[in-house]
Amino acid sequence: MNAEWFFIAMIVLVAGMVAAAFWYIRKARRRDAATWDSLIARLEPIDRRAVAAIALDLFDESGTRRSGTEADLLDPSEVWDMIGGLTGLEAMDRNCAVLIDIAAHVQRWYPEAVVVAEQLRLNAREVQFHLGRLKGAVRTGNLHTAFADYAQRAVATYYRMTRSVLALCEHAEAPGRAALEQAI
Repeated sequence: MNAEWFFIAMIVLVAGMVAAAFWYIRKARRRDAATWDSLIARLEPIDRRAVAAIALDLFDESGTRRSGTEADLLDPSEVWDMIGGLTGLEAMDRNCAVLIDIAAHVQRWYPEAVVVAEQLRLNAREVQFHLGRLKGAVRTGNLHTAFADYAQRAVATYYRMTRSVLALCEHAEAPGRAALEQAI
């Protein structure tokens, strides 16, 4: 009886591993088949002026945190309106995945892009962290207090991601840089 259960468990384990491998291979092929235009088309529209204003309120162009008091920062209600609330932040989160895919696409002919792609992955995790905190605050009814702490940092991280991708495309002399700049 024990041998039969062991045999069944092994079949389930092997089937699960084959299914996972098939899913990852299919995902990789789909990503490799993506064209520049299809990647740009996946970007959701976000007000780039608002993103820049929110990010540059917290950080300067070089990425260092601005010195000053909390009173100097934008009011959370202004940030909420400028970015479109939680919906706007979720759109930014989806765009983070597209920015990573764009860096991976550039990496095909510009191998140095691997460093930028890895940094983008870390930045995307940071955006997801802040968004997760905000969603948790919605569930507990503390969105008003948490929004000031997490939203502006998420927007600033997204802004740095867009600047990194644009700089990468400029260095790699990507053919669709102008279209990317319009979409971001």
